Amino acid sequence: MRSAAAVFGQEDFAGAETSAMDEESFHLFYSRTARPLRAYLGATLRDPALADDVLQESFLRLLQSKLPPEAGEDHRKNYLFRIATNLMRDHFRKARAASDQPKIESGRAWHDDVVQKEDMRRIMEELNPKQRELLWLAYVERFSHGEIAGMVGAKTESIRPMLARARQSLVQLLRKRVGVGTND
Repeated sequence: MRSAAAVFGQEDFAGAETSAMDEESFHLFYSRTARPLRAYLGATLRDPALADDVLQESFLRLLQSKLPPEAGEDHRKNYLFRIATNLMRDHFRKARAASDQPKIESGRAWHDDVVQKEDMRRIMEELNPKQRELLWLAYVERFSHGEIAGMVGAKTESIRPMLARARQSLVQLLRKRVGVGTND
């Protein structure tokens, strides 16, 4: 994981006068949030270079934001994930407009564990991006429904049924993949 200084030069701090964070606060915040945000982006976007770009753009936009000085770390983290989620949605919208063909990655797995992970990754890719991001935030990052709501721009009470639908879609895809419970 690159350091904040490697990602953001000194000029970024000078140009980010609207941010309520000083450089030291930013470095501390970055060290606590970059890895989970990068994991979320990587799992959702399935493109490491694009995930790195969105990560950098998310932090830059956070620095340029006009969050109040009293905004706590949790609020900043939720806001950062919301920025990243919106940037991903923009990417998916542009990609959908450019091509209706889904991205299918191939590769030969050499170990059973790798094969299972690859199968699960492919099944997750069959979910729509919103379902993928909800499942990731809830079950990998272990955010609360309130935190997820803040990140994806939904009401807290909407997250539970949205997650239930995402889980049901995942179960259907898994059953279809293994041929259990299908009526085809």
